[in-house]
Amino acid sequence: MRRLFLIFSLLLFFSCGRSKDSKSSNASNLFENLTYSIDTVVVDSKGEIINLSNGLRYFDISVDESSLLLFDRKQTIFQEIDLNDLKLKATYPYEFEGPNGIGKAMNFQILPDRTLFIPTFSKSGIYNLQGKLVSRLNFKPTEAEGLEETDPFTLINAILINPKSGLLYSLPGDYISGVKDLAIIDPDNNKVKLIKLPEMDIAGDFKVFWNTENGKAIEMEEYSLALFDETLIITCTVGSGIYTYNTSNDSLNFVDLPHKIIPTKKSGEILNEVTEESVFWDEYRKVASQVSYYELKWDKEKERFYRFASRTFLGEKESDPVRDEVYLLAYDEGFNVLGETKLDELKTIPSSYFWKDGKLWSFVNVEDELGFAVFTFDF
Repeated sequence: MRRLFLIFSLLLFFSCGRSKDSKSSNASNLFENLTYSIDTVVVDSKGEIINLSNGLRYFDISVDESSLLLFDRKQTIFQEIDLNDLKLKATYPYEFEGPNGIGKAMNFQILPDRTLFIPTFSKSGIYNLQGKLVSRLNFKPTEAEGLEETDPFTLINAILINPKSGLLYSLPGDYISGVKDLAIIDPDNNKVKLIKLPEMDIAGDFKVFWNTENGKAIEMEEYSLALFDETLIITCTVGSGIYTYNTSNDSLNFVDLPHKIIPTKKSGEILNEVTEESVFWDEYRKVASQVSYYELKWDKEKERFYRFASRTFLGEKESDPVRDEVYLLAYDEGFNVLGETKLDELKTIPSSYFWKDGKLWSFVNVEDELGFAVFTFDF
């Protein structure tokens, strides 16, 4: 089920190449005879508390896939989980304020040398695991050059750093419109280059904004940004197609990803702004029942990209039962479609998932202990 965002203060939310077509190899569908099994494993916390009140929301995986780092915003600590031995390896306390303070951090990125890029609106920096500031980035969104009319608060959205060049990338945009751009940020000079993503502008056609004096809510399409070697991959739930941005030669391309068993993008007309809750729910149901395509995840062992897609069927009322359809899709490194299938036994998309050793790992709460459902796919 797609997320609803309650908004009480909007201020708090903050050279292009030709389009390419991916060649489908679905004539020999990789998943034609797919079977899978699921094992549940539990992490040994060694008597320490791993805060799972927000699930596994703020986490990242080390480049070698040996560790998972979980950020506890409430306590301003990072906890390292050894994914090979399934135990809590270490807890790293960080400062909220002061010379090494990280401020109100929302996300982070593990770099190849095991330092952390921790971005915030007021200050961003590179820190070591012991919580010491390695370098402060001269990145001030409200003073950045090149933003034009873009809200600087959205410049932190999905932000990443390129460890090789030191450039930052993010997906800013007008929050209410539901449309985003790609931002290339030079933190040394505090300059921003904005690149339009026109093939994904239809995301704005499928947002539903409930706007009243007493409260506001919005349903909107989700974008994602990932760095794979020297290539940025941008996805949007509105369709299967992706943008790739080559960071070494500054080129952007849209890649169509054709599928046979599900539509490749949302369609139809949606009321984008409503004032009645019942109308909001009706329009939201129309959007949710269409296919949403999620981010691509790389499987290092099999050298393939995988992604999930889903459809959510809502009842007449918010309290009615919800039914999901879940699909698994596969692509090669050149973004050719390798396989697609509906996972009938799966009732919802796995939570906070990643690929390790050719298997899908998904967060599960096992009696308030950190656990993972590990999927082994055979095809």
